[in-house]
Amino acid sequence: MAYRAYQPDRRKRRRRWLLIVLTLVIVVAGIAFLVSRQTEQRGTADFFAAADEAAALSTSAAALFQDTLADVGPLLTRQELMRRLSDVSATAAEARQLLEIEVPSSIAAPFGYLSTGLNSWATGAAEAERVILGIMDAEIITDATQQLEASFDLLRVGDTAYGLFVGAVDALPEDVERPDFDPIAYIDPDPADPSLYDAQNLVLTIQSAYDLAPRRDVGVVGMVDPAPTGDREGIPVVPFSATIGISAIVTNQGNEPAESVAVELAVLDVDTAESFTIQMSASNLAAGASTTVPFDDLAIDPGGLYQATVSVTIDGDNRPDNDTWSMTFIWNAES
Repeated sequence: MAYRAYQPDRRKRRRRWLLIVLTLVIVVAGIAFLVSRQTEQRGTADFFAAADEAAALSTSAAALFQDTLADVGPLLTRQELMRRLSDVSATAAEARQLLEIEVPSSIAAPFGYLSTGLNSWATGAAEAERVILGIMDAEIITDATQQLEASFDLLRVGDTAYGLFVGAVDALPEDVERPDFDPIAYIDPDPADPSLYDAQNLVLTIQSAYDLAPRRDVGVVGMVDPAPTGDREGIPVVPFSATIGISAIVTNQGNEPAESVAVELAVLDVDTAESFTIQMSASNLAAGASTTVPFDDLAIDPGGLYQATVSVTIDGDNRPDNDTWSMTFIWNAES
């Protein structure tokens, strides 16, 4: 009977393969752990970078909001108040968007608190802007105090949530790298002026401030070109020239932008009673701004007596007494 020869290499090879497989499993598991660890560290770093930037924006917005409330009154113009409130809302919304990221579970608590805080701040700032503008425009009257107080409460929720975020960050293991976060409060719990966040007082201040109510008002003055150089029996005399024109200087004297201003020139020949009109317009005139509308090369003859009238028109003009400029003049004939 023949026997197979003993082959010890077979068992060695089997053990070697088992060892190789086991080694591969350990290596793969190690790599997976390291990748998971690196992913978690990267997610944590990304979160704190976003949180640091969001905190900086929130600090700026909260300071501007407090300064704005303190300045509300006769010295703060409508346009400036609107600009500040818009800046606060936009900055709060920008800070909220920074936290639209995925984070590892190890920092879920800080993320949740900060996300709640940023959302409450953004919502509260937008509500405060809406309500204050509504009070200025007399669109919110009966429950103005309640609506303004509700917007302040949203900001207070954000302040509380941010405080919990700072506490949750401090409770993280010491080996977790993170920035230092300073306190932030839109509604200062211990303000130097206790009436700063008194909604009823703020509503009364806004309602009584003349410059905060919307005023639509454009005015006009005119200039003849060439300019008069003397007078005849009290009537200005314009020297002879090849052409004559009149310029209308239109000024927005209100606190609301004038999107479209109708500008009309009417010229009457006093000697013949004949007249004509020319219509033009000015667009997008900001509050306090002026623009010149020229009426060049008028179809009149030298040697006559004329009356020129320039008028401006906008919808809802609160002050019509400055909407017209008129001048009677003599245009000298050629000598």
